[in-house]
Amino acid sequence: MSGVRHPASGFRAAVWTLCAILLPPTHAAAQLQISGQVEALALNQTDTRGLNRNFRNDSPFSSIRGRLFAQHWVTPRIGVFAELLMDIDATNTVRLNGAYIVVNEVFGREWLGLRAGMAPGLIGNFAMRSTYFNANPLIGVPLVHQHRMTLDGSGLSTAGDLARRRVENVIGLPMMYDACWNPVAELLGFVGRFEYSVGVTNGSVSNPLQTRNVEGVQAMARLGVEPVDGLRLGASGLIGPYIGGPKFDPMVGATTFPGEPDDYDQRLAGVDFEWLLAKWQFNAEAFVSSWEAPLIEDDLIARGAYVEGRYDFLPQWFAALRLDGLVFNEITTPVDDGFIEQGWDDDIMRVEGSLTYRIAREVHLRADWQHSRFLTGEEEPIDLMGVQLRAVF
Repeated sequence: MSGVRHPASGFRAAVWTLCAILLPPTHAAAQLQISGQVEALALNQTDTRGLNRNFRNDSPFSSIRGRLFAQHWVTPRIGVFAELLMDIDATNTVRLNGAYIVVNEVFGREWLGLRAGMAPGLIGNFAMRSTYFNANPLIGVPLVHQHRMTLDGSGLSTAGDLARRRVENVIGLPMMYDACWNPVAELLGFVGRFEYSVGVTNGSVSNPLQTRNVEGVQAMARLGVEPVDGLRLGASGLIGPYIGGPKFDPMVGATTFPGEPDDYDQRLAGVDFEWLLAKWQFNAEAFVSSWEAPLIEDDLIARGAYVEGRYDFLPQWFAALRLDGLVFNEITTPVDDGFIEQGWDDDIMRVEGSLTYRIAREVHLRADWQHSRFLTGEEEPIDLMGVQLRAVF
């Protein structure tokens, strides 16, 4: 197998993030490697609306947050990985975020690797670069990977319930969830300039905490290519059940729905883009997702995308900007005098920018501004401004 290159030099090193399944280590197999990061943040106001809140009440905008990542190669072909997450603002301050095993060259095939356990998602490219390279140049997470919509995972909501939840700012599920890893079995590898990944999980990317015990599995796949060094393109898709867990909202009007939870699927498809060019780094993703709702006649559809750029303008300084959006289809909704066609959630756009100073190679001081604006509804724009000290070890 070819050797590893620095991430900035091209495709194969960038996908070291796939847990080194195809790139066996050159160091001693018994060596345990520990890495991680610690973040301290001062914020201008509390995110009371919960625009960045995760299921366990942690947030990338928490005041103290840390991750510890460990890897241990049992043999040159078999590795074990684990991650701990600490969030001082969350109810559960420390948790095991994930633990999984990787196997290189399955059946002696260099192009075939295996990953199994609670592992990062394989859809798009954000989970890969944020988990392994600590390469998120901003504090916030793209809307498609975190923003929690009015839809909950109970399967009991009607169109009227969604309209009420929209007015009352009751949050439910995201399109995809980057902050929680699910049990997954995955095959992946390289064939020339192409990369592939095919996997199954018993938890949904939209409702990961509550669907692990639901019958049925979610199937996922991604195909990527590097046509030239530094340019990566990918396409992803998944299908699987998303309903599970208790009623998130006690005010919903129904108590049962027809069929079983695994009769109702989430379907998602998207593309991703990465371009590394000298001092510039560009990333983008675009997704469309639909959910079959038992008590709503129309499928619920959300479309989201972001474009992100980073520029290293001085040896110790870099700036980043992300433009983000999420829009929802219209459904038939009851009102006092009949029915209307309206979106099942409020469309939202976001601009987030940051300026980062490298105090040392792995110690960064970052100023960040996040502006979120609802394109429908009556909510006022929300501005979060923070200063973060971040150390990677």
